[in-house]
Amino acid sequence: MTTTKNTKMTEAEALRADLELTRQHLADTVQELSRQLNVPRRIKESATSAGHRAVQAAGFAGERAKQMPATAREHPKAAAAVGSAVALGVGAAAWIVGRGK
Repeated sequence: MTTTKNTKMTEAEALRADLELTRQHLADTVQELSRQLNVPRRIKESATSAGHRAVQAAGFAGERAKQMPATAREHPKAAAAVGSAVALGVGAAAWIVGRGK
């Protein structure tokens, strides 16, 4: 008869553990839904993330810009070709905008 009580206690403990896991899962689900439905917070998180990415990109661009004079001295023909292409692009854009008026 003691084995029956032990078995019942074990079953009861198993049910309690299962109930606790279910409660935790439900709480996690509710928390995630609350986070997803909080639009102002999500916008703020997105803006913060975009700001960090912009700062990193600006830092990378600044480092690359510092290297440009040395690269231009090493490859003057390539630098001239790039400069010409940029000037051609700016001129073409200005012509297209001016033509529309």
